[in-house]
Amino acid sequence: MADPAKDVAVIGEGAELQGRFSGQDLLVLGRFDGDVELKGRLRIGPKGRAKVNVRAASIEVEGELEGDVKTDALSLMPSARVRGTFQAKRLTVQEGALLEGSINPAKAAPPGPAAASPPAGTPAPAGTPAPTGTPAPSGTPNAPPPPPGEPPK
Repeated sequence: MADPAKDVAVIGEGAELQGRFSGQDLLVLGRFDGDVELKGRLRIGPKGRAKVNVRAASIEVEGELEGDVKTDALSLMPSARVRGTFQAKRLTVQEGALLEGSINPAKAAPPGPAAASPPAGTPAPAGTPAPTGTPAPSGTPNAPPPPPGEPPK
């Protein structure tokens, strides 16, 4: 059976690396700038700093992280300082952690039946034509503009 400790790559406290890393697990105790793709866990230690675009099964941050993050589980410890765009199925933020950016950015949903027409009695948004068969009251945003050459009412 393989020793799990052998599958963990470590960037030591004094190390500074740039580039692309892929593998099972990564522990950042120093500094790493670049792209990370992991099957397992990214852990950023208390003095670790990472400016990365990362995909990993799980991420645990004690130090600093900046970038675009996609993960199943993101855990921010009290000393964590993170900035960026975060997509995570599960998010744990302990008291003291600092998070700046967007979390699970929502994509625009296609309009559904409710968005097609407002409920009865609800005024239509400005610029929306009045429903067929219902005259728009004069002076409302739904009223058509007067023909050229006629003064407005």
